[in-house]
Amino acid sequence: MAKRAAKKDDKSPAKVVAMQNGNDAVDEKQTVLQQAAAAEKDDDLKLAEKLYKKQMQQKAFNDFVYKRLMIIYRRQKRYKDELDIINKGLKHFEEHRAKQSSKKNINASIKRISSSLNKSLGLTNSKGKFLYEPEPIPSWKKRKEVVEKKLKKH
Repeated sequence: MAKRAAKKDDKSPAKVVAMQNGNDAVDEKQTVLQQAAAAEKDDDLKLAEKLYKKQMQQKAFNDFVYKRLMIIYRRQKRYKDELDIINKGLKHFEEHRAKQSSKKNINASIKRISSSLNKSLGLTNSKGKFLYEPEPIPSWKKRKEVVEKKLKKH
């Protein structure tokens, strides 16, 4: 049993170390998100923004990245940039969702059962269209309304 405990300790989570500006070496073991979080914690919002945008270049959808950029822009009162990132996030999320629902390898019987279950739970209408939006869509739409009001004031 002692050997098992030792193996579990070896898999401890990676430590997020604050990044250094300039030519100082960056810990290569950190992910881009860890580096961005560390930069944000150190109030280096320019670097954090750059790293989050770098992460957005990846093919996979990550709503966390969009949310952090929205927060950074709000802190800097860059409402136009915040509105742009909200719109990009909404568009990217819809594309991601459409891509997930149109996968060819899903069995037809699974699709039929899922559709039937969604209808019986009241999640879709009789045509199969979803009645409720999944997170983060509602919160992003609410945030968009707030940003638009702030832009009208300025």
